[in-house]
Amino acid sequence: METWLSLWSIGQFGTIKEFNEIKMGGFDGVEIWAEQLKSKEYLEYAHQSDLKVGVHLPFHDLNLATPDHAVTERSIHVLSEWLETMAKYGAKHATFHGGYAWSSEERDESILRACERISRLKKVADENGMELLLENLIPDRLNYCHHIASNTEEWLHLVKSLNIKACLDIGHLAMMETSWEEAITRLGDSLGAVHLSDNDAKSDLHLLPGEGNDLSRGLFEYLQSKSYSGPVVYEISPYKYSLTDIIAHVSKVKEKA
Repeated sequence: METWLSLWSIGQFGTIKEFNEIKMGGFDGVEIWAEQLKSKEYLEYAHQSDLKVGVHLPFHDLNLATPDHAVTERSIHVLSEWLETMAKYGAKHATFHGGYAWSSEERDESILRACERISRLKKVADENGMELLLENLIPDRLNYCHHIASNTEEWLHLVKSLNIKACLDIGHLAMMETSWEEAITRLGDSLGAVHLSDNDAKSDLHLLPGEGNDLSRGLFEYLQSKSYSGPVVYEISPYKYSLTDIIAHVSKVKEKA
């Protein structure tokens, strides 16, 4: 498996210096956070630093499950542009959110709409030699709306039925009350990437592994036992940790391996 870093973790004002540090710190690749102010510059910095790249597609102001035609077409256009851009840099995966229902009452209709839009997006991804990775999301405990996919069965069904891959977010999964052992086993070859951080199983804190409930204890060994060879993407809060903190943590993990 490969060690990657989400560029959300370096904040909005990184320079080529940080990318050189990421490379020297033992990371194999970076996941572009498409909503950052300098996301296109970050993509070029990653290329200059000889880092592999993937992308976390934008999701704010976009919704693949919306009943609004204009929002649908805008979402498909923006996401397709990102897929085409990333393909030029040799990216092989694009993590995305499945959208959300305007209300929990229209959950079923929203999922049907999301399936149609994801199928459209998959065609663009296929044409550009990329895999779409549907990320598991945090459930809305108020049951006001519904995030796709924030239910384990729903997530697994969508991944399998749409013939796409999954991005397994360890922190989100803790709030879905499903173990990562179960999720990894049931996903099988559909697991395309892992987002790694820690939390208290109540809030998405994006802590360094071991600084919350130690959600990922034994994860690396389990992934190895399943012959997983994809990226494990550290998605760590830039508001609590510096890049130096993250690199130091990863160095300790590699030393123990």
